[in-house]
Formats: sequence, C-alpha cells, structure tokens
Amino acid sequence: MTNFFQTKTAKSIYFVFGLAVIAGVMFLLMNNSKISATGSASKILFDEEYHDFGKVPQGPQLEYSFKFTNKGKSPLIIERVQTSCGCTGATTGGKNEYTKGEAGEIKVSFNTQGRQGRQEKQIIVFTNDADNPQKTLRITCDIDPNMQ
Repeated sequence: MTNFFQTKTAKSIYFVFGLAVIAGVMFLLMNNSKISATGSASKILFDEEYHDFGKVPQGPQLEYSFKFTNKGKSPLIIERVQTSCGCTGATTGGKNEYTKGEAGEIKVSFNTQGRQGRQEKQIIVFTNDADNPQKTLRITCDIDPNMQ
C-alpha cells in the first residue's frame, strides 16, 4: 500500500483533489465577499418613479422633480441621466454624489410644443447601486391642443 502513494496515479489524484479543494474555498470566499459588499453598498430609493401631469395644453414646458434618498451605507453616485426623447430633459442640478441618508432629486422637464395626445417619456438614472444600477422613471400627460 505504501508503494501506491508513490505512484504517478496517486500523485495525480492528490493533485486534482487539491485543486478541487482550492477552487471550492475560493468560490466560498468570493460569494461571501459579494454578500458583505452588497450589504454595505449604496442604495437609491425614489419616493415615486412615475408622475402623471394629467390633461395639459399644448405649448408650455412641464417640470417635475423625482426625489430620492441614499438608503445604503456607501456614497451613492449618479453616473448619468438619460432621457428617451429630445423633448425631455433631466438633471441632478450638478450634484452627483450623496452620502448615507442624504436626499437628492432628478429634475425633469418636458416640452409640450408641437405634441398632442397621450405622451409617455422615460428617464433612466444610472448609479453605482449594485442591486439597481439603472432606475427608470416615467412621466405621462395628455396634451390637448384646443385647451387654453
């Protein structure tokens, strides 16, 4: 039996077994680090993600602010804000980093000029929130060109 441990086959088996153990330990360590990183990461929470302006006349610029809070333990970074249409604008007001518990807002404007009927626009907010790196906000309205 002692000769078996010195054979090439036994050495190969031990080598493969050792690699499997190392891979298993690395897998466990990587999964545990993701769990702890997620628990301490930034987390964006909007008061609301949808706003309906209702029935509006054609022509004016509509404005609304979506308020949010960083509910995570790490700083929240708003990487960029993108709108679905050129008639819609969105800004953070120049502030892009929010500490734990800090509130902010995404200011949205929508130009109703030349439009009519039901309108729905989307605003995508890109952040460093690991669970929700993209949040989609929506605004809607019903533009009546005969309304004054």
